[in-house]
Amino acid sequence: MGQPNTGGVSNPMINVGIDVHKAYCQACLKDEQGTILEEFRFQNNLDGAEKLTATLKKHGDSKVALESTGNLWVKLYDRLDQEENVDVILTNPKKTRIIAEAKIKTDKIDARLLADLLRADLVSRSYVPPTPIRDQRTLLRERINLVESRTILKNQIHALLDKYEFTSPYTDLFGKKGIEWLRNLNLPGIDRTILNVNLQRLMELKPHNPLHIPNRNGSHHET
Repeated sequence: MGQPNTGGVSNPMINVGIDVHKAYCQACLKDEQGTILEEFRFQNNLDGAEKLTATLKKHGDSKVALESTGNLWVKLYDRLDQEENVDVILTNPKKTRIIAEAKIKTDKIDARLLADLLRADLVSRSYVPPTPIRDQRTLLRERINLVESRTILKNQIHALLDKYEFTSPYTDLFGKKGIEWLRNLNLPGIDRTILNVNLQRLMELKPHNPLHIPNRNGSHHET
């Protein structure tokens, strides 16, 4: 949650490097002199995040660095960001070159290197949008995936029609009448099966309940 609030008093700051994986994370806690205070592995889930948070509280103020690996960092970052005495930093692996180029890579070494980079103020902080903005982006990506999947299926159906030189009598091939025409189209065995499967998948992907994406003012619009 930004810089820890010390009330004007300079408290010792520990530096924490976390190597993030799908199922677990490796943490290394170092003091300002670089001495390892603790090293441990914890599960990459809410229980594991609580375990880490409880450990950090024992040491007072802390600065934590974790790399942005896919979406594996989200749960841990959001939990740490709730703590007033924790300054959590999401780093870009491509910019953390000392780790990316290390010849010997283990979970412990990566976590230790991140902690040392924090001590030396050599960690580049990645921008993390607020949760509502991240949710909106996730929704947009889901909508894009949905549209792309439907487009692929439609192209496959068009390819079948071209194969047999069929032309739809309807302007909207995938409207109600066009779909009915496709269902009654006389095609040889395997291609008839392929068409049926593609039509079924197309119907399953039809957005009967349109996705609602919130505007910045809090209102919604349909996609």
